[in-house]
Amino acid sequence: MAVILLATPPAPHTESLSQAQFSALVQSNLLAKVRIYYPPKVAQVDGVPVMLHEVRGTFYQTDVGGQVLKAQGIPIESPLFARLQLTPDLEKTLATKTNFAFVSPNPLVWKVSQLVGCSK
Repeated sequence: MAVILLATPPAPHTESLSQAQFSALVQSNLLAKVRIYYPPKVAQVDGVPVMLHEVRGTFYQTDVGGQVLKAQGIPIESPLFARLQLTPDLEKTLATKTNFAFVSPNPLVWKVSQLVGCSK
């Protein structure tokens, strides 16, 4: 049996953002592409159960002066991840932008994944 190893570049570091950091990127219009996943999942914040949405995407890197960094004229993007409470105001702001996608699973696939998860 032969094993072939392919050289792949290392994945860029994914920045884990807080609620405040994510909101600041929204306000400063520095988010490039973002997907917000539904339904939210139960988590604990300071011992209190809350519903948090998983957010994945990219944001534009900036210099110390706040200018977007570019390589060959193209803005440099970095991956991001966040778990946050999606307030009605934040949801409304995001829904008006074209670089956001709200993602929800297919109901049949979701039900099957829940059944498989329960059987383990």
